[in-house]
Amino acid sequence: MNEKDLFLFNFILNTDIGATKFFKLLEKFGNVENITKSNKKDLMSISGIGSILAEKILKSLSLDKALKETELAKKHNIKIILYNSPLYPKPLESLPDKPLFLYIKGNIRESDYDSISIVGSRKVSNYGKSVTLEFASYFAKLGITIISGLARGVDTLAHSCAIENNSRTIAVLGNGLLINYPFENKKLQEEISQNGALISEFPLTQKPDKITFPRRNRIVAGLSRATLVTEASAKSGALITARICADYGKDVFVVPGNIYSEVSKGTNKLIQNGAHVALIPNDLASSLGITLKSDKINQQNLKGLELEVVNLIENNENGVPLDLIANKLNRNILDISYVLLKLELIGLIKTAPGQIYFRVY
Repeated sequence: MNEKDLFLFNFILNTDIGATKFFKLLEKFGNVENITKSNKKDLMSISGIGSILAEKILKSLSLDKALKETELAKKHNIKIILYNSPLYPKPLESLPDKPLFLYIKGNIRESDYDSISIVGSRKVSNYGKSVTLEFASYFAKLGITIISGLARGVDTLAHSCAIENNSRTIAVLGNGLLINYPFENKKLQEEISQNGALISEFPLTQKPDKITFPRRNRIVAGLSRATLVTEASAKSGALITARICADYGKDVFVVPGNIYSEVSKGTNKLIQNGAHVALIPNDLASSLGITLKSDKINQQNLKGLELEVVNLIENNENGVPLDLIANKLNRNILDISYVLLKLELIGLIKTAPGQIYFRVY
């Protein structure tokens, strides 16, 4: 981190200022140095800048805290990415309340922007476990990055499923990256950093609290193409993620639940308020038209069942129904469906009404 970036990082770290207020200050004073050299009265003339924040700004000159934080990050192989860095995640750039810097352990790829977030309650029923694993497995097998918040319940299931299927996953934490929370996810937290990335906007040793989780949720919503809520009670934090996702103009998909179940009251309410119903994973994939940027393939490097399916469809100019493909290849329909969707997403086949598949040239 060069001297200019260190000064900027130090200012944001010491003041804990949000994007809206920060950019108002920049608009008036031009740069961070001018902001710190101004007086309290001028600072408070900016809407949203009160006495306490103004005093923090004027006391933010010492670089001690920033230097300690950057050294600690370097020791643990954690990157600190400022909002103006070319490495800053593109989906967050246009958000009005974007984090001004991020701590990242692992790597974010361009293909990770073609992702979905899967969220839900910490206390999850057997039904919730089942549908979460079904949807997460479906997208993981397609190579689509799964984003969540590493909380107990649905989040943990979604991350674990991605790793088990050798796919990428990103966890956005409501605490510093050197804090293991929940503690039982310590091993999973490390695995995620090796199979995707851990992200946080909080200082490395900051513990979670009731304020940090809602802030985390906006990053989860901002990073992903759409949010899927698989099960959530009426007070679940997943509803905050869903609301923020909708505020950002992105789609919210919800798996409906038992109307008598407490852990389904939140999800069913989202549907009542206009969220998209997701009965099967393909409901979400088809609506979004998700493409596989990380796993583009052509017929020359297809293998196994993928190649068998393409060859079967290619030799039938009138198309082949789904059930016939499964029957001819002696495979169950679910396995065939995964392959068909992947082949369709990368442009090798197309589907017609009645689930009839054709080769695309």
